[in-house]
Amino acid sequence: MKKVLLVSYVFPPMAAVGGQRVVNFSKYLPEYGWTPVVLTVKKGVNSSWDQSLLDEIKEIKVYRSLSFEPLLKRAIEGRQESYKPGSVRGQAALSGMTLLKRLKRFIRNILSVPDFAILWIPFGVIKGLRVIRAERISAIVSSSPPVSSHIIASILARITGLPHLVDFRDLWTLNHVYHERGYPEYIKRYDRIWERFVLRGADWAVTASPGFTRQMKEHNDGMLGKRVSTITNGFDYNEIDLDKTLDGYSDNIMRFMYAGSLYSHFNPVFFLECFSDWLKRSEANHKKKVRIDFYGGSDYDYNQYVEDLGLEKVVFFHGFKSRSELIPLMARADCLLLFLGFETSCANVIPAKLFEYLAAGSPILSLAPEGVTSDIIAEYGAGRSICESDKETLIALLERCYDDWKTKEACRNRFRYIEEIDRVRLTGRLAELLDRAVTDLPKESASGLRHKAL
Repeated sequence: MKKVLLVSYVFPPMAAVGGQRVVNFSKYLPEYGWTPVVLTVKKGVNSSWDQSLLDEIKEIKVYRSLSFEPLLKRAIEGRQESYKPGSVRGQAALSGMTLLKRLKRFIRNILSVPDFAILWIPFGVIKGLRVIRAERISAIVSSSPPVSSHIIASILARITGLPHLVDFRDLWTLNHVYHERGYPEYIKRYDRIWERFVLRGADWAVTASPGFTRQMKEHNDGMLGKRVSTITNGFDYNEIDLDKTLDGYSDNIMRFMYAGSLYSHFNPVFFLECFSDWLKRSEANHKKKVRIDFYGGSDYDYNQYVEDLGLEKVVFFHGFKSRSELIPLMARADCLLLFLGFETSCANVIPAKLFEYLAAGSPILSLAPEGVTSDIIAEYGAGRSICESDKETLIALLERCYDDWKTKEACRNRFRYIEEIDRVRLTGRLAELLDRAVTDLPKESASGLRHKAL
């Protein structure tokens, strides 16, 4: 059994959705001849935690290094504001800022580029070198965000000569919300230096979307060439019983459900406004027959806004719930909601929750631009998508969803198996790339260093 070092800041007990990808790689790589060893942070910063996630990986060796992220901690623990129409996130414009504020902004930028975990890098490298020697590692895989994981892995690969596979759950400077960071041009150039540093030394890159793969093949004048592959997120079917059916709700209320974080333009504002208008227009008293449940964190407190829309008896925010609680709720929902907004920059984004929605088998109502996500929903006949901010179109879709629910007989829901999103199968594709990387040794890497066995 060859050993691979998986470098990821996000890892249990952090309950961030990105950690699930690394957890499943860890669980199923041994089936393909690779023993995973994880390098992560000891006391990282995150908004939600779930100790039960560690039960899935009891046999995996996990090494944790120190870190230092005062800026990230402050951002996570900051007070949540109530949402008001027109609210925006982002850094203040430089115009009108005092010299002291400009200096503070400069220091904050430097300490948060390429991301808030940059001060994990020296601790991660020192710990990683010890782990590589102790465990006799054959290859390194790093997963982001945060991209500091890639910098640690790239330094380790250059020192040891081991092959390095870069896994982008989201892209780096091509990230769909990168512009919201408000970086001045000199900071963007500095960030691109780090990105090129990692990509030059990488033996292979993996992305979570075919659209991301197309972007990366052209990025930096085609630096990676054909050394980019797609391994989407997926669903771990070992978490459920495919033969089990779940009873629907018996209270004659149609349940819409959203699972995941609400942030940036991935927010419910347009949907809630249309939903409120739909209820006001309805001849029948739909208000007593529908409800919307939101599970997960958000960048704003939407409760007052919901009340202003007259939806306080319809819309409920439940905060964080563990995956084990959420998955059966998804399967029992009458309509699963997906919010990507309508920005063309999000056309290549595939939310990890989409694969859980597909496995749950409940109808999906997606608000997303024309692109990969809407294509997948159409391919599997999994629901309906609206790809532009047209209020009348969405209201008509809501009426159709309601009519479908009202006319169907009470049903027993069942999870559905889709081979293409099976986490075991997807992990096999990562193992193939690792086998190829090791088989190619020894060779001259992009960094100019010769790979060598430890």
